[in-house]
Amino acid sequence: MGTSSLYGGPKKTSLLPSDYNPDGNLGQDVPAGDIPVGTDPNAYNPEEVGFQEENPENGNQEGQKVEQQAQPSVSWGTVRSSMRKAMGNRRRGNVQSVIRNYTKALGGHTNATRQAAKVRKTAGAVYSFFVGTPEAIRQRLEEAGIRFEGRPTKDIFNDICNLLAPVPIDLEDSLANMALQETFADVATDESINLSEFNIFNEELLQRLVGGLIKHYIFDKLIMQSEQTALKNCESTSDLRELEKSIKQYIDGIVDSVVPNIVKSGINPADFNRAIETLFDISYQQMEEL
Repeated sequence: MGTSSLYGGPKKTSLLPSDYNPDGNLGQDVPAGDIPVGTDPNAYNPEEVGFQEENPENGNQEGQKVEQQAQPSVSWGTVRSSMRKAMGNRRRGNVQSVIRNYTKALGGHTNATRQAAKVRKTAGAVYSFFVGTPEAIRQRLEEAGIRFEGRPTKDIFNDICNLLAPVPIDLEDSLANMALQETFADVATDESINLSEFNIFNEELLQRLVGGLIKHYIFDKLIMQSEQTALKNCESTSDLRELEKSIKQYIDGIVDSVVPNIVKSGINPADFNRAIETLFDISYQQMEEL
């Protein structure tokens, strides 16, 4: 797992490899394999959920069918043009155009979901630690080395984030790492959350963590892949930041509308793995249809 700090977050520029090409089709990843089914929500083993290695034999069997990658129906040049237009005029239609064209440039919602394999795996890791009764969740975290007694909530969340964050080896790992840091930072600033209270470990917290991870990942990736050239023609940084806020509001609204119906604490790990894939697909599909 990668080392992180909720209060000294990474600089976005450090996540871009030297060979990054904004016109390329980034982050193509093979989806993570299904997580083994568990029968007792309180007996999940975090080491067996979300982090397991692919079985080479199973991978070869499934690899017999080579999926045809969807061809983007929109170019990255069109995405950047939409971004520049929306910076000059942030009316609703222009903001929607940025989001819609971006999703189409990824190859559509199916291809965008496929690219999110690593952050989906990270979501599975979050689920494996935050599912079950409050007592089971607390015990699971303590067994993983998280200390609770006499410590500020922000420090506890920082340690949990370090435990779960993937090592930022490539762009997709880095995006998942950054999204997880941002998510835990959001939750850590909520003064209503006191980790010394057992009942705080509930389905609402699980949904906030998983939903936050997905929202930050989708938004961070969109901004990184869409802004690079647009920044060169940006006359006002404030205009760009306001546009970012508008884009984030759309993404947050889409994901928030889906999460409560899909992220449930009572489902087994394999079903959760499929649920997260569905959540991404629905979210990207709504973005594509804006």
